[in-house]
Amino acid sequence: MFLPVTAFFALGTGIEMYGLKFVSDGISVLNTVSLIMLTFLIGIVVSRSHGKEVFERMQRALKSRQAPSDDVLDGAVMGLASMFLITPGVVTDVIAFLIMIPLSRGIFKQMALNISMKRIQSGQPYFFFKD
Repeated sequence: MFLPVTAFFALGTGIEMYGLKFVSDGISVLNTVSLIMLTFLIGIVVSRSHGKEVFERMQRALKSRQAPSDDVLDGAVMGLASMFLITPGVVTDVIAFLIMIPLSRGIFKQMALNISMKRIQSGQPYFFFKD
C-alpha cells in the first residue's frame, strides 16, 4: 500500500511541476507565482463558504445510512475544489475550476454520490476520517 501511494504522489508532483514550468515559460515566473497566489486566495474564499459543516453533514448522512442530499453533495465537491485551489499546481487548479462550473459540477457530484453509496453499502460509516 505504501509504494503505490508514494508513486502516485511522486508522479502527481512531477506532473504539477512540469505544468508550472510550462506556464512559467509562457507567461513568466513572476506572473506564474502571482497566478498561484490568486488561486490560493480564491481557494480560501471558497473554503470559507463551503467548509467543515458540509463534511460534517456528509458524515451524518453516512452514519444514518442515507444518501446525501443534493446540497450536501454540492458543498462537498465545492470543498474539494477549494482544497485543489489551495494546492499549488496547474492540474489541480484546472480540476477545481471544472468543479466550480455549474455545468460540469454534476459529474463530480455524481462521482461523490457513487463513492458515498459504496461506503453505505459496505457498512463504512465514515467518508474520510473517524471522529
